[in-house]
Amino acid sequence: MKTIRHSFLFLWIAAAALAGGACSEDDKVDPNIDIPGLGGETGAVQTATDRWLYENYVVPYNIEVQYRWDASDMQSSPEKQLTPVEESFVVPFMQVMHAVWFNPYEQTAGENFVREVTPKKVVLVGSPEYEFGSIKLGQAEGGRKILLLNVNGFDPSSAANIKRFLHTIEHEFAHIMHQTVLFDKTYETISAGLYSPTNWTSFSDQDARGMGFITNYAMSGKDEDFVEMISMIMVYGREWFENTVIGEARNATAVAALRKKEAMVVEYLKSVWDIRFYDEGGRKGIVTLVQEAIDQVVKENTVNND
Repeated sequence: MKTIRHSFLFLWIAAAALAGGACSEDDKVDPNIDIPGLGGETGAVQTATDRWLYENYVVPYNIEVQYRWDASDMQSSPEKQLTPVEESFVVPFMQVMHAVWFNPYEQTAGENFVREVTPKKVVLVGSPEYEFGSIKLGQAEGGRKILLLNVNGFDPSSAANIKRFLHTIEHEFAHIMHQTVLFDKTYETISAGLYSPTNWTSFSDQDARGMGFITNYAMSGKDEDFVEMISMIMVYGREWFENTVIGEARNATAVAALRKKEAMVVEYLKSVWDIRFYDEGGRKGIVTLVQEAIDQVVKENTVNND
């Protein structure tokens, strides 16, 4: 993509102002308008970033990674104030995502699983979106697309930062899996009557664990409960689940509920997708593989930054 000089940009803005006159408060701005310099121009010249994405995502997985600005794909509504991803973050971010997301699934379920189940479009946005007083880092759209936010804030040398991004990805990816093949309906009976779709933010994670949920967001509905169990244990590990989640549940009823949910998640992934959740028979499960991948990425990037 050719660099556009500041002088040209200034002239473009000035010409637009002279042609259309001064803007009034009633004027509407088309959110889909191409703005030079954001990468949304038709026929943009391929960059090294484009070639890397083609070779590492399009060719092996038939996945398009979109990072050039397109408001129709990147904004859920005109009220959301989002900014484009900086191109320098794109390849490092997608390299790490391949290491901590794709590789563990390929080692447990095989390459065909990744090709067939992963969404065919990954959209990257530079800034986060704020929702319910917290930062939203992504969302899935019916198995077709995953939108990943705040990529400009990515830090591959921080395990906590990687885990925040990966939790979003694994949460949305788990939605895609259960929307493809539904989990056992008896799952929703474990915490029947305790879900709080509109009031879950009133509870802390510790409150939720005392009621048999892994996080407070899991209280918002059975589907969220199911994918939170998968994504949180996968990203934060079995030891974290035992020490933090089970440790904070305390009462026997909550512990029993969490154990039932854990068992159903393990069974679902094994019977439906042939994915080992935990280590078994001397073979590593996906939880262990994800933990090792995160540790390796942090180690590599810490060494490189020294």
